[in-house]
Formats: sequence, C-alpha cells, structure tokens
Amino acid sequence: MKIVIKIGTQAILASDGTLLKSAMPALVRQVVSLQQAGHEVVLVSSGAVASGRRVARESLNRDYGSTLGEKQVLASLGQPELMQAYAKLFRPHGVAVAQLLLTKQDFLTRKHYLNIARLLRETLAAGNILPIINENDSVAVEELMFTDNDELAGLIAAQLNADKLLILTSVEGVYDRNPDEAGATIIPVIDPEKHGWPKVSAAKSALGRGGMASKLGTARKMSDVGVTTHIAAMKVKDVLLRIVAGEQIGTAILPRKKKSNLKKWIAFDSGRKSGVIRVNAQLYALLKDGGRVMSLLPVGIKSFTGTFEKGDMIEIADPDGHKIGVGIARYNAEKLREHLGQKNRPEFIHYDHLHINTAELRHD
Repeated sequence: MKIVIKIGTQAILASDGTLLKSAMPALVRQVVSLQQAGHEVVLVSSGAVASGRRVARESLNRDYGSTLGEKQVLASLGQPELMQAYAKLFRPHGVAVAQLLLTKQDFLTRKHYLNIARLLRETLAAGNILPIINENDSVAVEELMFTDNDELAGLIAAQLNADKLLILTSVEGVYDRNPDEAGATIIPVIDPEKHGWPKVSAAKSALGRGGMASKLGTARKMSDVGVTTHIAAMKVKDVLLRIVAGEQIGTAILPRKKKSNLKKWIAFDSGRKSGVIRVNAQLYALLKDGGRVMSLLPVGIKSFTGTFEKGDMIEIADPDGHKIGVGIARYNAEKLREHLGQKNRPEFIHYDHLHINTAELRHD
C-alpha cells in the first residue's frame, strides 16, 4: 500500500517550538512498522518555521515577527533542525531520511512533475529510505506558495497514486459543528456521493498555516481523484497502524472513482493559467448532471479570456464566472475564437485532459 502521511506543526512541536518528546518517537515507530510490513511511506512534515523560532531565541537571542522575509529566515534556520531530529530518530531503525523541499513552481510543468515522481519511486523502492517533504518556505515566491502542507501532501498523494492520505493533526477529526460548541461530535465517515460536504470552522492553529477547512479542501480533491483521506489526531495511540489496519479513527473521507495520473496532475495543478473559458448554461447543466463522459466543444463555450497556445492549462468557469475546473487546450485562442459557439467544430478540451471539481458545481 502507498501511504502519504502529513504531520502538522502542533502535532509534533510544543508552543515554544521544541519537539514533543512523546509524539516524535511514536511517529517514527509507526512509520518503521509500516515500512517493515511492506508499505511504501512518504512523510510530509510541517514545523520548520516554528522550529526556527526556537533556534533564533536560543542561539541568536532574537524574536522574529511574521513578515514573509522573517518567515523565510526562520524556515532556513528550522529546517536543518527538523531534519536532524528525524534523522537521529530513524537511524537506530536502519532507516535513512531523504529531504525534498518543494515549491509550486516544481509542479507547474509535466516534466518537473514526472521528475519528482521518479525520485520518489526510486527512494521508496529501497525499502529503508523515508522521503520527508516540506515546502521550501525559505525561497518560495509569495504568489506561488502552497496554501499549507495539506495542499502539498495532496499533490504528492495524487502523484504517487497513493492508496491513503493520512493527515495527522492536533484535532481528532472533522466535527459536525465548531468543536468548541456543546454537543459537537466527530463525523466518522464522509461519503461525498451520499452525504455531500460538511461545513467546518475556518479557524487555524497558532503555529500552522492551515486549518480544518484546508484539510477538508484537500480531502475533496483527493476524493475526486480516487484517493481515501483520513483526518485524525496524532495523540491517539498507534493511530497510523490502526487506520491502516482498517480501524475507524477520526474521519475517513471516501473516494469517488479512480482517475488517470494525467488527470490527477491536472486536478492538482495550481499554477498560473493561460486563459479562462466560460461555459454556457446548457453545457453547465450537463456537467452538473455528471452522468456522462464528455469533452468540451466550442458550441458549449460562452466566452473566453487570455492568449493561449495548444497544450496550455486553461481554467474553466460556470456561466457566472465561478471556477469549476481546469483542462489542457487542444488548440490556440485564435482558433477557438473562430469556432466559438459553433456546432460540429473540433473539441477544445478532450475528456482525458479535463478535470471538473464536483465540489464547486452548484446544485441550487
């Protein structure tokens, strides 16, 4: 089984940036057990910035603020400390750690995307190497930063065609209301085909960038590309081993049908788009119906903006301009302008190069 584990800052670090003595060894022990059982494991770990704050206080006697530049310094200080801690804990088990620092820029082209996938396949094939991935916060351009590591973990899980994405946090799962409200209970299973998507609090943790809304947003994407997501608390004893064994812990978000690796790349592509097409009401109704395999033809396109070429990534919007998906153009903007709204014209986006985000389709 291919498993991507995302660990949040507060799950492994105390508020002062020191490592939680119980959490880290427990995480290491479980990951090693999974590897020894034959599973392929990738760890996406937050914590560099928070760790850097501790280093800055203890070694430099300085407190940094929260500007982008200051966070870049903190990330560059904290990342070596974080990796050193992981390496020290895994070494007695005969496991070496491999560091991958990534930015959105690394996923913008298919070539780079496949290059990352090849590296991960090589390290996983060794059996005793654990890839540990984090965003390269020290050099990431602000407009191309991941929302948080939940998004990055989702990209990696889709890229590897993972069986499970396990998001470990300080919260026990997805609640049916704000966890601080009386009577709030955990939703054990979310089946988007049957239950739809619950609304969750947008509150974020003190140390991390994300929150439960972000985690559920990643889980939506994972569901759309056919990967199961589990959201659970790191503090639960043997949480990873028990989830992989099939025990119900936290919240499980069930997948829709599997999609090709190309569709997964398209679904998770978050770079700049070369253009936007707006579908008409008739095509939008067919997309909402969801009962057929279909490509996007010029007859169903109401308007478009941008200058794009064949092979460029295009954003797809509903008649009111709300984003509902992405796809790869089969020809350029000039040719689309000639065919716009006409029948019996070549398809603009083939089904194999199209991703519609079902969570964004409005059924009002």
